[in-house]
Amino acid sequence: MNNMLTLDEVKNFLEVEQQVIEQFIRDEVLHAYKIGGVYIRFRKEEVLGLKYDVLLKKKKGRASGYFWQRLWDFWRFNNFYIISVLIIAALAYWFLRTTVSS
Repeated sequence: MNNMLTLDEVKNFLEVEQQVIEQFIRDEVLHAYKIGGVYIRFRKEEVLGLKYDVLLKKKKGRASGYFWQRLWDFWRFNNFYIISVLIIAALAYWFLRTTVSS
């Protein structure tokens, strides 16, 4: 039984959600052994091959949109600070403009 993996082991190894694994099974990319209607075991060799394919696809997708993904992540985590700085800069500009004009 050394060459078999559980669903949790496959999820952790491939770093994907269970829905992705179920889609692999439906697409016959990954074969699973069922007991009682539940997928419980996967062949280690197949999972290793699939790991290579999944990593290769991630790297290809990352190469083209990597910059935009990083920019989006930066915005998503720092948007409060960026907007705050812009508002403060606009208020400072408005304040300086009104005090210099007077």
